[in-house]
Amino acid sequence: MAGLDVGTSKVAVMIAEMDPMGVRRTIGVGTGFHNGLHRGMVSDADTFVQAVMESVIKAERMAQVPMPPAVIGIPGILCSSFSARGTVVISRSNHRVQAEDVERALDAAEAVAIPPGRRVIHRLVHAFWLDGRHLDGEPLGLVGRCLEVDVQFITASLPGLEELLQCLEQAGVEIQEVIVQCLATLDMALAPSHKKLGVVLVDLGAGLTDVVVFRNSRLQHMACLPIGTENLTRDLMVGMDISFAKAERLVRQLGCNPSPENLPAQWEECEDEDFLAHCLDQYNQIFMARAEEIWQLVRNEVAKVGGGANLQAGVRMVGGGVMTPGLVDLGSSILDLSVDAALPVEMDGLPEACQNPAYAAVTGLTRHRTKQLIALSEAQASKPASWTVLWQKVRDWLEF
Repeated sequence: MAGLDVGTSKVAVMIAEMDPMGVRRTIGVGTGFHNGLHRGMVSDADTFVQAVMESVIKAERMAQVPMPPAVIGIPGILCSSFSARGTVVISRSNHRVQAEDVERALDAAEAVAIPPGRRVIHRLVHAFWLDGRHLDGEPLGLVGRCLEVDVQFITASLPGLEELLQCLEQAGVEIQEVIVQCLATLDMALAPSHKKLGVVLVDLGAGLTDVVVFRNSRLQHMACLPIGTENLTRDLMVGMDISFAKAERLVRQLGCNPSPENLPAQWEECEDEDFLAHCLDQYNQIFMARAEEIWQLVRNEVAKVGGGANLQAGVRMVGGGVMTPGLVDLGSSILDLSVDAALPVEMDGLPEACQNPAYAAVTGLTRHRTKQLIALSEAQASKPASWTVLWQKVRDWLEF
């Protein structure tokens, strides 16, 4: 199986395999860097396609197998969330709820909630009601006349999505499924206990920052901010009149902790001590203004659903922004919540260079596919068993 993470500055591909016991192992990873996307939309198709092809080739060479159809993680900025309730009547004579009734209820909710020009990516079912009675689980097999479902739809803008998928197909990628990056990431970064206690997932990338809030095991809020670590770099480039590459090195090495000991050796302009002190002070003012803005915007999103109350699991942070020194601690002080980095450590064979939060999304995408295959395998295994039980009952009856 394979996952492909479409990022603002890079494309990451992971190829994995699963043994009969369900153990997953990474066998190939590839990365291609680009500047072909702007806020999730394709701005330079040729550059983006080239990065996709490069990442696929690297992963295939490492895995020594062709890349299979991939689960594609799309930027959250292309997506939005809608909630709706669908209602259907159970008209058959025994009034017993079947799978087709659940599907009809979901379709009824979708007809109400989804505006034109958008495509449904996810359907998150929150609750069922049967004849006005709230159900703790699924309604299949129960008897009733009126079935209602409370469902949350995650949709994507069709123009942006179609252009993105066309570029992937042009690069030779077969598409297995399309999901929102942050939802694949949270499945890897958050345990069920986190979602129940209340938690915020922050995926801080180069150009976008995803914010997802869970309370009582329910997705309460999802937002994508058009800001990321690249804004820190560009601010320093303009404010200090230095190259983009030099500004990027400063962000990676200094972060929120500017000191002479952490300066890159290549920063030759600051050999004089007085000039060095001036440069560090200038850097700190520019960097901290943008870094604090990023976390304030995250705080504003969390405040839309009640702030930090009942978020006992705090904040789980992924994405390349975690690697910026001091940024996690800054977030903790501004949000007044504990902030922890989530590492993609569940995949056996994951190269050491990829065992960091920047590869959480592509790891989550691959893990999503393996969970599907495990569920399918279990369903196929249980089907023959049920026939065996039925046949044994028939034999017992005949013998009787």
